[in-house]
Amino acid sequence: MSEDPETAQARMFLAELEYYAERLVRRRSQWRDDKPNQAIEVELAQVHQQIRNLHQRFPGLRQTSG
Repeated sequence: MSEDPETAQARMFLAELEYYAERLVRRRSQWRDDKPNQAIEVELAQVHQQIRNLHQRFPGLRQTSG
């Protein structure tokens, strides 16, 4: 059984968002004074919200995302 195109696209987008979130977390951890840049925090929150939205719209993605 093949995956419908919309779900396949959502799966690819989810993988990209998760990768980008990891990069933001690494960048945030590189701040020497332990005061992360507010812009990074805002962007990370937005990315996490987009990930939650994808999981809500495509519940099957939750089973395969890492």
